[in-house]
Amino acid sequence: MKILITGAAGAIGSVLVKGLRDRYQLRGFDRVPLPELEDAVVGELTDFAAVAKATEGMDAIIHLAGNPFGDAPWEEILQSNIIGAYHVFEAARQGRARRIAFASRAGLLAPYPEEMTRTVDMLPRPESYYSISKVFGENLGYMYASQFGLECVAVRIGNVRGDRPQAEHPHHLSHADVVRVFERAVIHPGVKYEVVFGVSAGDWPLYDLDHGCQAIGYDPE
Repeated sequence: MKILITGAAGAIGSVLVKGLRDRYQLRGFDRVPLPELEDAVVGELTDFAAVAKATEGMDAIIHLAGNPFGDAPWEEILQSNIIGAYHVFEAARQGRARRIAFASRAGLLAPYPEEMTRTVDMLPRPESYYSISKVFGENLGYMYASQFGLECVAVRIGNVRGDRPQAEHPHHLSHADVVRVFERAVIHPGVKYEVVFGVSAGDWPLYDLDHGCQAIGYDPE
């Protein structure tokens, strides 16, 4: 299986490269060189030609790239996270990729009281342009699944600590579960469009993890 990872040089992307490269044929896309991958494309999300080159021949795409800062101004979010997301989905459609795993964020439901278990059918409450871009990406994925048959799994990831591979809070996602959830998001059969939580398990049921298990077979540690 050929998988493109956008943002492969980032904190989450590098974890995925290490966790998946022995089982899949990986290609990386980032704005910086990727010495750990033999197959890599260096470019910007705003450059459709570069994105199309990266998606060519891929079976699935894990889309992580974009501005990761919650306080980023609108113009930066517009270019990298909104126009960039469109470029990835459209290039995937033109290149006949089968599926996209889109990195959304669990923080879309942050304003809800913490005594409430978050479920995927709760209305997102974005509090930043960054969060707005994640809502946009989820809905873009639904449109491409509905109109063009491009399968999509939106993974609402929690906090990933680069220096701490284990999860320490219900909002966290361990390094092992980073690999586990995104692998399931691209290989699980029979998916058209799904939203799942990318967080690790614990004794505080802050997120509904049963849906992810049923939808894509994600069984977190």
